[in-house]
Amino acid sequence: MTHGHVATYPKFKPGDGGTPPYLAGRKPEQQVLRDALESLREGEGASRNIILTGPRGNGKTVLMRWLENECQHDDVLDTVWLTPASIGNNLDELATRCAPPKKWARLPDEIESGIEIVKFKWRLHNAPGSLADMLVARCHQRPLVLLLDEAHTLNQELGFTLLNVSQEVRAKAPFLLVLGGTPGLEQRLNDLDTSFWTRAKKLAIGLLDENGARAALVEPFRQHGISFQGDALARIIADSQCYPYFLQCWGKVLTDCLTVREQTAGQRLSVTSAMVDEAQAAVDTERIGHYEPLRRRIDQAGLQSLAAGIAEAYASTDRLHETHLKETIRTYLRHVSQANDDLAIHTCMDQLADFGYVWRPPASNAVWHAGIPSLMKHVLDTERYEG
Repeated sequence: MTHGHVATYPKFKPGDGGTPPYLAGRKPEQQVLRDALESLREGEGASRNIILTGPRGNGKTVLMRWLENECQHDDVLDTVWLTPASIGNNLDELATRCAPPKKWARLPDEIESGIEIVKFKWRLHNAPGSLADMLVARCHQRPLVLLLDEAHTLNQELGFTLLNVSQEVRAKAPFLLVLGGTPGLEQRLNDLDTSFWTRAKKLAIGLLDENGARAALVEPFRQHGISFQGDALARIIADSQCYPYFLQCWGKVLTDCLTVREQTAGQRLSVTSAMVDEAQAAVDTERIGHYEPLRRRIDQAGLQSLAAGIAEAYASTDRLHETHLKETIRTYLRHVSQANDDLAIHTCMDQLADFGYVWRPPASNAVWHAGIPSLMKHVLDTERYEG
């Protein structure tokens, strides 16, 4: 390698939702998604909707982007990526995005409904049945995977319609609906009063295990001729707490360090413990930048003092039984002279879950996990400082 030449490095992109250089530790979830796609290829609707839930930064969007990429490289399947904000929680916009009129203008000829085109947009006259008929006809021509990210922000009317329509379309045509959202998504779906949603396949997207965390860093760098020396990798894994967002941060900062050093040395280098020391401050800055918007939202909701009390309850553990968590909340509400009945307690739990501060993975029964690693410590330190 000549002096001054900089070779390519893996592209770690913390927080942008893009596919990481190596998707590690999600093989079981990937297999569930692949199996669902196979049903569509065979001309059948997916047996169930698929719901991905977990605190921010654990890779729900990354996994959905991976699925989108799988579909885009398939000559049989179509995929549409949406968020509630991108369609304005609007039925006509949902239909237009799922079946763009320029491509599917003949659909109304195949079904008996009042669908019409207005300036290259569908007008369904607020008729959910028309959406179901349209999607069935559209999916018979080409199977569709509908990916709805940030699904916890669905409004009641569109969410109710979408879940009911998905139930009908899957029964008649090759169609799959995948929802991704924060732990608050479960409560949002409960609020929609569509009890059948509980039969969906629910995937908990939480922290990686240690092997997955190692692979998330080792594999991308290995493919570019970079190795880890001494205790460098172990220190990074410990600092990241196996949280995908922090692993991406470490990858990005280390890439920057390697690039600068390579420009000086003129040769490919390894990640050393000294380089970890050099990178630590930049990673810490990224971490605070990740925490602060969440802490401010918790504070704006009037929950920072409660969140600090919960952090103390989690001080020696990463999970609490629901009865312990409820009692912690009840004690706090009683202390500040607020209603502490079951409704008030559940409201607090739902809000904190929506922030990803605590969460209950679908298969954890009544056990609530701490959410984003060390966010509780940040909230507790801030509360003590402000106090």
